[in-house]
Amino acid sequence: MRCANFFPKIRCLIGSVMFLFLYCGNGYCQSTDYDDFKQRKRQEWATYKDSKQKAWADYRDKLNKDYADKMSRQWTTCRVSAAKPVPKRPEPPRPLLKTDQKPIPTKAVSYSKYVSAVTYDSPQPFQPIAHPDNEQDAAYTFSFHSTPCKVHLLKEMYFSLPNVSESAVADGWRILSASGYDIIADDCLNYRDQLDLNDWGYIELVKCLSQTFFGESTNEAVLMQAYLLVQSGYKVRLARTGDRLVLMMPFTTTIYQFSFFILDDEQYYLMDDNKEGGTYYIFNCKFTGEKTASLDIKGEPRFFDEPTPKRTFSSSRYPDASAIISTNRNLMAFYNSCPVTSDWASYARASLSRKVKRNLYPTLKKHIAGKSELEAANILINFVQTAFDYKSDQEQFGYERPLYGDELFYYPYSDCEDRSILFSILVRDLLKLEVVLLNYPGHLATAVRFNEEVSGYYFLINGQKFVLCDPTYIGAPVGDCMPQYVGTSAIIVEIGD
Repeated sequence: MRCANFFPKIRCLIGSVMFLFLYCGNGYCQSTDYDDFKQRKRQEWATYKDSKQKAWADYRDKLNKDYADKMSRQWTTCRVSAAKPVPKRPEPPRPLLKTDQKPIPTKAVSYSKYVSAVTYDSPQPFQPIAHPDNEQDAAYTFSFHSTPCKVHLLKEMYFSLPNVSESAVADGWRILSASGYDIIADDCLNYRDQLDLNDWGYIELVKCLSQTFFGESTNEAVLMQAYLLVQSGYKVRLARTGDRLVLMMPFTTTIYQFSFFILDDEQYYLMDDNKEGGTYYIFNCKFTGEKTASLDIKGEPRFFDEPTPKRTFSSSRYPDASAIISTNRNLMAFYNSCPVTSDWASYARASLSRKVKRNLYPTLKKHIAGKSELEAANILINFVQTAFDYKSDQEQFGYERPLYGDELFYYPYSDCEDRSILFSILVRDLLKLEVVLLNYPGHLATAVRFNEEVSGYYFLINGQKFVLCDPTYIGAPVGDCMPQYVGTSAIIVEIGD
């Protein structure tokens, strides 16, 4: 276990001691033989580092021993609720083509609710002092979204569970904590950083490794995944039903299509395909430093690039604002694996991939160069309004499914929330302006806080004027509103950073 609270303290202490060892001594270092001095201090540092590493290993072993001892006792019976389907929204309005040229009134619009952006803290695992092995010593390879990974996993570390009784699962945990799996956790954490994975990506990475080694849907794979996630700082609970062992985890936002049970005012979701719920035996025990996982994507996962077919996207009003774009098939597969969440803003915070930006942003920047904020925003909104074909989520997927920015350039169709998410990304990236999402009944639009005076419908949010921009009102300029939503309140959803 990499303890979140312990890590900053020991890291600071080690850094301070290393500084003193290398640059000080008894007062100021006056050694005439600098090489001997440097060698002596290196040896002292190595001795100190080894002692701290051993102290942490002993502490971790004690935590895992206590955890396994509790695991061997009676688990609690719990009724797991069936998965919540993605809520059906009222049928969204079809894209409306603006045909009149009536002046747009400058008018304040009320809103019914304000949802501020939330900062999600990912688990901050204890990062031990690097072990002497390097990647060349790693023996086991696996592929995660076509991206090769290598870890220090040996054939001798394979084991089998005779059943999923309390004692058998506890014995399995003891095997994991005594056979070098802490190094595997270190390897996985390194890949989390190298591949720029969010919490969901890390959960999927560990699942992929565990199932590749022990076999898909095996109890051993579930236990290995639970162990690695717990050692990495995540809040995890084990459960069993019949002869199956399952993993359960809470998230910082509501997700759909996963069975769940409520524990300590948090929803724990079954990380398998069972959507019907049922009776389970739960091992409910906290592990030091555990934190709830987030679905926020703050950086683009760095998967091996498998290009999708190229497509051309053009603005109808500004035909030269055109780009030929291909996405990464592996990134699309990852986004498809992400649970559908109630947090609209999280899709906008995910931004666009470097690949799409390389092909899209130069042409858009060229067309908005030298323009006022209003002129530039009108170019961007017309691009989003007219470059994509429309279908509702129900028509395209059979259920509500918001798209991440890159997915608009992959799937053949998009709807109002997808376009609003993309428009918010473009405005934030290219114009550096603040954007909020407007959640109307059955419809999603945006509002932008300009630095210049802009006429049209607007919202006053914390004393700041945000002008309505609707990426689904085809041909409508900034400030205009679909006729059916004039005078309708919206829920303001702040995107945040």
